[in-house]
Amino acid sequence: MNEVEFRVRASANGFSDFQQKEYASDTDAPLHTHEFSASLVVLEGEFSLQYSDSKATFLPGECCELAANVLHAERAGSHGAKVLLAKKM
Repeated sequence: MNEVEFRVRASANGFSDFQQKEYASDTDAPLHTHEFSASLVVLEGEFSLQYSDSKATFLPGECCELAANVLHAERAGSHGAKVLLAKKM
């Protein structure tokens, strides 16, 4: 999926507040939660979501959604990652 397709789909599903985020190589954040749901598309690199008991990895063009209050950590691969994120309160 490209950026335009992602924006259309995310908006249709009630997401807004689009933000582009870049993660440095081998970023490894601590487990945490957000008070909002998130939808994102990977634009460059490799992006993973680590959960308490599993991990999901996404490559350019792949999307994922994360419900509010889910314990997770964002991780980037060895070449970093750039994502486009949208939020839903």
